[in-house]
Amino acid sequence: MKKFIYATILFLTTLFSFGQYYVIGEMDSENQSDTMEFLDLWMSGTKEVVGENLNMSIFQKELSNTHFFVRSVSTLQEWVDQENASDEVGAKVFAKMGQVENIQDIFQSFLKATDFKGARLYELMPEYSNMDGYFAMSPEEKKEYKYRRVVHYNLTDAGEQPFLDNQKFWIDADKKLGVNYYYALMKPVFATDSDFMLVLLDKTRFEYHKNWSERMDKRFSDPDFNNNYEQTQKAPVSSVVDEWNLTLLDQYTY
Repeated sequence: MKKFIYATILFLTTLFSFGQYYVIGEMDSENQSDTMEFLDLWMSGTKEVVGENLNMSIFQKELSNTHFFVRSVSTLQEWVDQENASDEVGAKVFAKMGQVENIQDIFQSFLKATDFKGARLYELMPEYSNMDGYFAMSPEEKKEYKYRRVVHYNLTDAGEQPFLDNQKFWIDADKKLGVNYYYALMKPVFATDSDFMLVLLDKTRFEYHKNWSERMDKRFSDPDFNNNYEQTQKAPVSSVVDEWNLTLLDQYTY
């Protein structure tokens, strides 16, 4: 059980710190209070044991009891090395948590309330993303960006390159038009949701929709953008298969 808890919680920490790969864990909670009470103890204890910030955040899916953890790593080897260290670190964290009053009751309530659904591994595609400004922010500044719009795309028969070419066209068009916002395009290493995942950041859902509308107005004012848009409408390079609206639970950051 120690190995399971460590592997499924410690390494599922926030998109949106710097890294090339992202492990995204998913869980459902029938009682958020019971789930988060144990997680808060666990992550606080882990942070104390390893002696550094975990870059850990939890997001909740809108109108649901689904929660996501995201952890960034620079290389796949770093992920492997952390997994290999999980037994030793996990044992120290459990020993520390054994000193907490009623920890067995808290742990049993966590298990009863929480259903871990599994994890996904994605690779960031920096050449098709705009995250440098966000990565340069302080932790407190990043907390202001509480909203994530996650869009899952499947490719058409045209294949991967036309999709990426279209992404590049949008990026170049935005630069020309002075459109700037934070987004990350990711490709699955192991995940079955979609062929690509696009994560867009904003401070609130309201601001996201307001800013999206303003961006589209600027784009459609450009003849080149209109021509490209009409072409991809006639011959699509992808289709949206799912969308998530996620909110940062900023009281649970470590």
